[in-house]
Amino acid sequence: MLFDRFIVVDWSARNAPSPVKPHKDAIWLAEGKSTSDRTTVKYFRTRQDCYQHLTKRLHSCVKAKERLIVGFDLSYAYPCGTAKAIGLNSMPRWKAIWELIYRLIRDDEKNKNNRYAVGGELNRRIGAALGPFWGTSSGQSGIFLGTKKDFQYPVVTRKGNLAEKRIVETRHKGMQPAWKLAYTGSVGSQALTGIPYLYRLRFEDKLLSKHSVVWPFETGFTPDPLSPTDDLILHAEIWPGLVDRPRKDSIPDREQVKTMIAWLRSHQRAGTLASLFDTPKDLSSSEVKACVKEEGWILGA
Repeated sequence: MLFDRFIVVDWSARNAPSPVKPHKDAIWLAEGKSTSDRTTVKYFRTRQDCYQHLTKRLHSCVKAKERLIVGFDLSYAYPCGTAKAIGLNSMPRWKAIWELIYRLIRDDEKNKNNRYAVGGELNRRIGAALGPFWGTSSGQSGIFLGTKKDFQYPVVTRKGNLAEKRIVETRHKGMQPAWKLAYTGSVGSQALTGIPYLYRLRFEDKLLSKHSVVWPFETGFTPDPLSPTDDLILHAEIWPGLVDRPRKDSIPDREQVKTMIAWLRSHQRAGTLASLFDTPKDLSSSEVKACVKEEGWILGA
């Protein structure tokens, strides 16, 4: 058996608490065992509430020596060359970006955050004429962040060009670029508000940091991403759009996380889950290197 438990999180970048009554476009977390058909789903009004709940659950799983997948529905990385363009020289590049965003983002207990200011600051550091980050809510635009994508990719910088999408995002219609911070499908804001919590779970928590790895950055592409000794928690980027849902629930987000748990469970029972972590088909050696070093991949893509 590969995993004992699965946890899936549908994230939100709301700038205020979600409604008291369970609502779409909010944070939903689903959890289920691999050996049971039962899935529990929880609704959270704020990111900090979700983080605190998830931290407690992961501590409990580690103490029970359970192996589990934790998947967030947000971009874990940016196109190859981003770290260099920002001026980050430390390795690995993906971790350098995570740490920088963790340091820059402010996100309080009421969801009030500075993600647009951070997008503008990253644009300033990159130093292109326009972009690559774009999109703001009303009144949030500034000298380094525009409301519209009024430029073309690749964005030319002093340290190389930046593509609009990662390799994985070019292979699936509907996947949005992490540069997009506003409007429909603004996965960029989810990344800026979500990566700091992933960083805390992986590197800042004293217990969890000893037992966690991020696929494929720390594991490479391999059918057996967890070591047989200390590794218990595998963090992996997910995208519910890869899995068909029944479309019977009035709240799509709730149905999506439940469907993702069922999908992971069915793959494990069928003996095909390991193949999802292996090297994706048709990637060149240079693309594999780019994905492992900086861009990452989406589980099942």
